[in-house]
Amino acid sequence: MGEKHPSESKVVMEFTTKDLGLEPVSRRKLIKLAGARYNPEQDLVHISSEMFQTQAQNKRYLSDLLDKLLAEAKVIWVLMLGDT
Repeated sequence: MGEKHPSESKVVMEFTTKDLGLEPVSRRKLIKLAGARYNPEQDLVHISSEMFQTQAQNKRYLSDLLDKLLAEAKVIWVLMLGDT
């Protein structure tokens, strides 16, 4: 009967870069990719989405986004290993 609250479908994801087990060079690249979403005082990345109608869709989007960020952060490390 009532109207939906605009942020009802919003999903927030927070994680520390140290918990991801990345090599130092990949961790630094992830921090650069996160940009303003990275809090250096807490080593915390904060991302959110409310672009889709349901929380499930926003959760999936954030999960896919994290996968892409991690893949991109690891590219430098893979290229460096290939040179040895």
